[in-house]
Amino acid sequence: MGTIWQALDLDLERPVALKLMSDTYASDRVARERFAREARAAARLGSETDHVVRIMDFGVDAGTPYIVMELLHGEDLEARLLRRGTLTVQEVAAFLPQIACALRKAHAIRLVHRDIKPANLFISSQDEEERIKLLDLGIVKELGRPGISTSGKLLGTLWYMSPEQLDGRSLLDHRTDLWSLGLVMYRALCGQLPFQGRTLGEHLMLLSMGRVPRISEVAPGLPVELDGFFERALERDPALRFQTVEELARTFAALATGSWRPPPPAAEARGEPMRAPLDADVPTASIAATRPASAEATRVTLS
Repeated sequence: MGTIWQALDLDLERPVALKLMSDTYASDRVARERFAREARAAARLGSETDHVVRIMDFGVDAGTPYIVMELLHGEDLEARLLRRGTLTVQEVAAFLPQIACALRKAHAIRLVHRDIKPANLFISSQDEEERIKLLDLGIVKELGRPGISTSGKLLGTLWYMSPEQLDGRSLLDHRTDLWSLGLVMYRALCGQLPFQGRTLGEHLMLLSMGRVPRISEVAPGLPVELDGFFERALERDPALRFQTVEELARTFAALATGSWRPPPPAAEARGEPMRAPLDADVPTASIAATRPASAEATRVTLS
């Protein structure tokens, strides 16, 4: 929907990231409203956690909507996976609490991201420390608020969409983000997605009917306990998945440290829920209003 440039805020003499809506969409009322919602949602969420890219300004200049954001240094998870192939269990366990923090804050204020994927998880490097930043709230859904009409179009990234998102269900909730996060983790650990159709039709068939390949068989070096984790994370029925991102993150942390134990048979017989034991931000100053016309900019990437 737009391009991202590296720019200079001339008033505060600091580099920023500048997202400009492309001319193709700038005259489209629905696209402009979605762009504005992205800015508002990211600003609202950014006040709750440092694990979301910070919004510094939003406006329209010469008919072009723009968003001014903090400038991040590093790479997104997609780039890292393309470069390295996989991450270790310990690396995923280190990143997961940060992703969970961002999603927990989003879900608490009834925001559903709807496009969780490696390219929207940025690994920011500062002072030799890596921190995860959630990006691109362009198709965020605010539960309880009328959505923006899309004329039957699917919103999101096909390979990371949950079954209910692909079905276009109106009662979509935060658990669609948990499905997508499960797919991100699966790919990060074994280097491939569990559902890999060669065509769109084959992908949809696998998604609706195929078995989730056991990750310990796809990548034999991984612990077999992860098989059960992904079976639950990628349940087609949202009611059978992890119900919160905290539950998902705690369960994975317990597996990563080797502290997970299955519940006693008596608990299952009584119908009690299976529980995993409990295991055990880069602030940015405010920025004055910055208009594209007053900034020196260099285009760096597409968004």
